[in-house]
Amino acid sequence: MMNATGDAPSKRQRTKRGVSRTKLIGWLGLLPFAVFMTLFLVIPVLFNFWRSLHDSSGAWSLQPLRGIFAPEYLNAYVNTIKLSLVTALLGGLLGLLLAWALCTATKPRWLAKIMLSFSAVASQLGGVPLAFAFIALMGTEGVLTVAIRNVSGVDISKFLDLSSFWGLTVVYLYFQIPLMAVLIMPSILGLKKEWSESSAALGASPLQTLMRVTIPVLAPAIIGTMLLLFANAFAAYATAYALSGGSANLIAIMVGVFLTGNVFVDENFGAALIVGMIAIILVAFIMRSVLERRTAKWLQ
Repeated sequence: MMNATGDAPSKRQRTKRGVSRTKLIGWLGLLPFAVFMTLFLVIPVLFNFWRSLHDSSGAWSLQPLRGIFAPEYLNAYVNTIKLSLVTALLGGLLGLLLAWALCTATKPRWLAKIMLSFSAVASQLGGVPLAFAFIALMGTEGVLTVAIRNVSGVDISKFLDLSSFWGLTVVYLYFQIPLMAVLIMPSILGLKKEWSESSAALGASPLQTLMRVTIPVLAPAIIGTMLLLFANAFAAYATAYALSGGSANLIAIMVGVFLTGNVFVDENFGAALIVGMIAIILVAFIMRSVLERRTAKWLQ
C-alpha cells in the first residue's frame, strides 16, 4: 500500500500501526468487563450515595448520613469491624501456615494437590450452604455435638453458640483460612532462592533468615491480603443472617432490615448505612493497593 505521498509505508510506520491495532483489540477485550463493572458496581455505588443524600420525601438532606452515627448503628459498625479484624488476623496467620506448607512440602504430592483444590473451593463457599453445614455439624443437635455428648456427656453447643461472636468467628474462618492461602501463595513462590542462599553464606541461621529476610519481604503481601480478608468478612451477609436468624448486630444485617424489613422500610437510611460500609472497605482497599505496589517492587 502507498501512503499519501505515493511511497510505500516504512517499517516503522507498519510497526506503529501494528501496535495501535493490538492496543485497540486489547481495549475491545476489556469492554465487556468494563460494562459489567459499570452496571453492577459503579452505578449501584453512585445510586446509594445519591439516595443517602435524600430524605424519605425525596428532598435533599444530610439526615440519613447523620443517622448512622447514632449509638445503635455505630455499635453495629464496631461489632462488624471486630469480627472482621479477628477473622482476618486468625485466618491470615493460619492461612499463611497452610500456604507455606503447600509451597514447601514435596511429599506426598497428592495431599498437596488435594489441599490446594480444597482451598480454592472452600475460599468461595459461604452463605446459607455453609451455615447449614455448620448447624448440621455443630448445632444443638449436630452430628459432632451429639457424638461428643454421647461419649463424654459434654454439650459443646452450650460453650459455642454459632450465632454468637465466637461462633461466627469459627464459621468465617472456614473460608478465610483457605482464601488467605490461595492469595498469599504467589508471593511465597516469588521468593528468590538466592536470598536464603546469600543469608546462609553470610552465616545466618534458618531462623535469622526467616526473621530478617523472608518475613520483611512478605510483610506487605501478608498485611495486604489480611486487609482483603477484612473486607471479605465485613461485607458478608448471608452466612451471619442464616446462623443468627437476623439477630446478629452486624451492619450488613442492619442494612437488610432497612431495605427489606417486614416492619418498616427506609431505603434512604439503608443507602446511608451502605455508604458507611463502602467508605470503610474503600480505606482497606487503598491500603492494600499501596502494599501491593511495595510487594511487586520487592519481588521483581
